[in-house]
Amino acid sequence: MPSGNDLKSEYKLPLALELPTAIGLALMAGFLFNMSIVTAPALNALAPEQALAAWKEINAKVRNPLFSGTAFGTTLLAIACTALGWRSRLRGWCLTSALLYGIGVIGTTVAVEAGINNAVIAATKPMRELPHMLSTWLAANHIRAITALAAFVVAWLGFHSSTKPAQ
Repeated sequence: MPSGNDLKSEYKLPLALELPTAIGLALMAGFLFNMSIVTAPALNALAPEQALAAWKEINAKVRNPLFSGTAFGTTLLAIACTALGWRSRLRGWCLTSALLYGIGVIGTTVAVEAGINNAVIAATKPMRELPHMLSTWLAANHIRAITALAAFVVAWLGFHSSTKPAQ
């Protein structure tokens, strides 16, 4: 394992990797921010029957190749940045960004939101716990939105700092 002094101080990731990674992180942060401040509160304002129908429709629309490609492709891009930047000053920035996104966004999606969304999809009528489910989903989505934004900021700072000489 190289020491900190062995790291390449002026290594730069290819723009063809930095740009789609930053765009993916930004798109996901914006999407999740919208879900937290617009979509979920709007669902909460609806009658239970309408909320369930709307939530089912949102789940149906979001399950598409473009969204899945953006969400999970961004994970792969963040991992690729970490791998390619591992022996450079970018290691900490890329690893932190990848962990924030992987754990905060993808991990929270799998651990909390997927189960709630699957229960909503399977429901034939509004469940008594629907408001609680939406509240839990919204809290988890806030975590996803914040960590997606943090992952973007960390990646952007790392990409930006890699163009400056080490001090």
